[in-house]
Amino acid sequence: MRLPPCRYRRGIVLRSRGGPGAALLTVCLALAAALPVAGCGSDDASMVHDDVATLPFERWDGTSTTLADLVATDGRPLVVNLWATWCTPCLEEMPHLQAAHEARGHEVRFVGLNVSDSPTRAAARADEMGITYLLGRDPDGDFSEALGAVGLPVTAFVDRSGDVVHVHHGPLDAESLSTTIADRLTLP
Repeated sequence: MRLPPCRYRRGIVLRSRGGPGAALLTVCLALAAALPVAGCGSDDASMVHDDVATLPFERWDGTSTTLADLVATDGRPLVVNLWATWCTPCLEEMPHLQAAHEARGHEVRFVGLNVSDSPTRAAARADEMGITYLLGRDPDGDFSEALGAVGLPVTAFVDRSGDVVHVHHGPLDAESLSTTIADRLTLP
């Protein structure tokens, strides 16, 4: 079988136009492009492991705590954000988390858990960005696994009884963050 002559456009080799193969390729590419987007914004808290509130994490001062301990300290619900320095959407949403912390920190405790960076690198990035909410590390990926994370960022909303009531996969803007706090968390 002889192929039609090749035409080049921006480094892509085009062999033919149309036909059933082209239609199938178009459908497959459209489905593949839609799949990653379909997962963003997921809120299936039923996929969360039961023990997530009792998983220990390391604070940046070297001490360990759990989400349950943080809630028990003062009864505030939690917004727990998993992030990394190499994750552009994580870095883009951190100012929204910081602003919400500054405005509502007396009602809601904000926690940022770095999932993959060295403590020095993560601390330097957080300092550059002026982040003042509680920061810690999840070096073994326990929280990522427990929250069903397949990418970053992931933000979990933990109510006053220590239960994860919502998990958001993907970045949050200021309005979505504020709405989710109001809709999902009972504030003191």
